[in-house]
Amino acid sequence: MPKKYLLAIILLAVSGCSKQPKSSNESLSVQSSKTAAVPTVTTSAGELHLPNLSSTSSEVTNDNKNDKQWLLLKLKSGESLTTLLAPFAFSDRDSWLVEQSVATWTSLTKLKAGQAIEVALREGEGEVELIRFELDFAKLIEIKRAKDGWQASLENLETVTRTKRLSTVVESSFFVDASKAGVPNDIINQGIIALSHLVDFQREIYAGDQIDFVYQQKSLLLTSRLAEKSDIATHLQHVALLSGKEEYRLYQFSDESGMSAFYHEDGRLAQSFLMKTPLNGARLSSSFGKRHHPVLGYTRMHKGIDFGAPIGTPIMAAGSGEVIKANWGGSFGNRIILAHGNGYQTLYAHLKEFAKGIKAGAKVKQGEVIGYLGNTGLSQARHLHYEVHKDGKAINPLTLKQPKYIKLEGKQLKRFIAYVAQVSDPLNDKDSRIASQIDNVEQLQVGE
Repeated sequence: MPKKYLLAIILLAVSGCSKQPKSSNESLSVQSSKTAAVPTVTTSAGELHLPNLSSTSSEVTNDNKNDKQWLLLKLKSGESLTTLLAPFAFSDRDSWLVEQSVATWTSLTKLKAGQAIEVALREGEGEVELIRFELDFAKLIEIKRAKDGWQASLENLETVTRTKRLSTVVESSFFVDASKAGVPNDIINQGIIALSHLVDFQREIYAGDQIDFVYQQKSLLLTSRLAEKSDIATHLQHVALLSGKEEYRLYQFSDESGMSAFYHEDGRLAQSFLMKTPLNGARLSSSFGKRHHPVLGYTRMHKGIDFGAPIGTPIMAAGSGEVIKANWGGSFGNRIILAHGNGYQTLYAHLKEFAKGIKAGAKVKQGEVIGYLGNTGLSQARHLHYEVHKDGKAINPLTLKQPKYIKLEGKQLKRFIAYVAQVSDPLNDKDSRIASQIDNVEQLQVGE
């Protein structure tokens, strides 16, 4: 009897299935709890050692090809690669050697629940011979058992890049309606950050406004059962906000130094050193100036503006700079103060918590998440209190004058005008392929 048919019959017996698959390519799905004995099945061809598939705590798909037993497993919550592969003669030492072999690119501790792991078992022994998993989009880690240890390599899958164009009309909010139209969240956020230099999202976005996006999307040329996503949005090229009152058409462009920024279609820089609003999807709940304090009960100067939004809403740095304070600030609760140079500082108060790595001395970039909206300190309701100071004096963030425009000139302007024409014309949309580097993959071997 041919070996591949013999193996299929044995697998059916081990998994307890009574029904034969419709074809040799049909997958078997097995779920169970713990254990770990490796049974020995005696046949006319000799002894065949197979792991007890019903003993693993992960979902298992069995697929035989190339005279090897291939399994597709998925990590469950609290499970490590060691416990996942223990039923397949995978020891703690194997785990340590594999960890060392992949250290150039990642750590096994970063594998998350739901991560797909492809495993090849050595023929006739049921021992792990090869491990594969997705490192990042279009990047796979492959680890092979070598004579004295394990060898890891990074494989780049072939992708195709496409230009995507989506438009919609605002009904409820910029973010919600763009999301309904199918625009990826990361692209929406890039558009909001770009427009935030020019638009107050709480007072200057109206129902009926049109928003346009042009962005690039990478897609896998061939599907992979290890890939969590088949495509990913990478780069916003153009965003437009069009209404009866104002029209903004912005293009992201990289100059000769490699610095990327958004420009108006005539080449004027659209970005300023501070955004008007440092969060998305919020409403302006209190303006700058004198007001009756809701907690203290008397009138005093309100040196900033307040934005109402759900607890946990991400707060962005209004401009690039350095964290001066990220601690408890009395009536401000959890607060962050950033210095932006030229005498400018911004303050963010009543936060629920700080983002990872945000502490005094840390450098931040404009648009980077620095904390999350809360209701700490002397606060009556969940909101962000936001202040801008110039040389120690509070100024109204919404009336902050923008610096004089910088404009591209000469060859840079000619390049930009050509780029705008290309991005604006759908006929210029072409797929571009990024070849995989399989023949030149990086390799690292760890052994005795």
